[in-house]
Amino acid sequence: MTELTDIEGAEFTADDERIQEAVDEAADDLGMTPEKVEEEVAYILDSGTGRANNEGVAGAAAADNEDTDNDPRLEALEMFKLRQEL
Repeated sequence: MTELTDIEGAEFTADDERIQEAVDEAADDLGMTPEKVEEEVAYILDSGTGRANNEGVAGAAAADNEDTDNDPRLEALEMFKLRQEL
């Protein structure tokens, strides 16, 4: 399993603790395990399929996003949560 803290390729602004807190919170909200959430979000960032990737997620924000610390990993987590809630 790829851990979000191991993904490279963009400037990350959130520390590892902030990432883990966000993953745990999302897992609780979605009724999933933190491992499953992290795996899915890592796939969004690391897939290279052209749908969404590290740089694509980073560029998706139109302006500063304080909720995600402008970190692509947290942006991807928000995308994943939205998709699961739809």
